[in-house]
Amino acid sequence: MEFESGLEPDMQPNLDEFLLARIAEDKRIATEAARASGRDRWTAADLPLSGPAHQQAAAHVTRNDPARILAECTAKRRLVLACREIRPDLTFLGARPPGLADFPLPPSDQHQLAAVALALLALPYADHAEYRQEWRP
Repeated sequence: MEFESGLEPDMQPNLDEFLLARIAEDKRIATEAARASGRDRWTAADLPLSGPAHQQAAAHVTRNDPARILAECTAKRRLVLACREIRPDLTFLGARPPGLADFPLPPSDQHQLAAVALALLALPYADHAEYRQEWRP
C-alpha cells in the first residue's frame, strides 16, 4: 500500500518529515483496525486457527494489536521530534568510506547521534517510494 507525503509533487520530504508521515500512517492503520474489530486489544482467541500455527500467529497478533502499535507510534513520534530539536547532522549519514556501507562511523556528537537515530527509525520503511538511500545508516 503506497501513501503520499502530502508535499508538492516536486518536493521530497526531509528524513524527519518522512518518518512522521510513516508513523501517522501506522497510527491510522492501527486505529482503523481497532475500529473495524471493535476492540483495541487483540488476543489469541481472536484467531480462527488451531494447533502450532495458531500459537505462532497468536503471539504475533497479540504483540501487534492496535493498542501496542498506537503506543509505539507515540514513542517514535516523540523520538523523532526530540531528534529534530537537536538539529541532526544528516550529512554524517553519507560520511562512510566507499565500500564500507556495513561499517557505519560512530557518531561523535549529539547532532550525529540524532541523525543515526532517525536513520535507524526509517529503516523499516526502506521499501517506501519516498525513502532515500542516503538516509541508510
